[in-house]
Amino acid sequence: MNPWNVLFPFQKYMKNFTAGTEGKDMESFMSNMFNNWQKSGYNNQANTNNTSSFFEQQSSDYEETVNPIDASVFETHTDVYVRIPIQDRSSMQNMKIYHTSNTSIVEGYPTKEDRHVLTLPSIVKKKGATAQYRDGTLEIRLAKATDLQYSEINVTEL
Repeated sequence: MNPWNVLFPFQKYMKNFTAGTEGKDMESFMSNMFNNWQKSGYNNQANTNNTSSFFEQQSSDYEETVNPIDASVFETHTDVYVRIPIQDRSSMQNMKIYHTSNTSIVEGYPTKEDRHVLTLPSIVKKKGATAQYRDGTLEIRLAKATDLQYSEINVTEL
């Protein structure tokens, strides 16, 4: 006697399933099921232009938002710098700059609707950030945070 029969509550349904397929033609059962599924509605959806145009639009949106502002991010021992080349100083009028502990967010550049999230290489402080525009480059300086909170992890032998 199989000990799992007691714990398996669907035993009576399994008898009907195996009696219909007899256990040896499972491959033909699965291929028939997939063929019926493909004939029913999957081909109708795949042949429409709505799905292909949707995926093309999604991929083109992703390509545009990867880093169209051509920002460079680097760190020193004490600070993290974000440099954004800006040719026209008047295009900075609608720009807003935010930051979290590990990202910098630039909104309103080059157009009002644009939003760019730049990942920072290390954790930065909440206060003390500065931004300067000089020689066609906007330079944002963020002070690094020193995280002195650490926990010990016990190593046990197996």
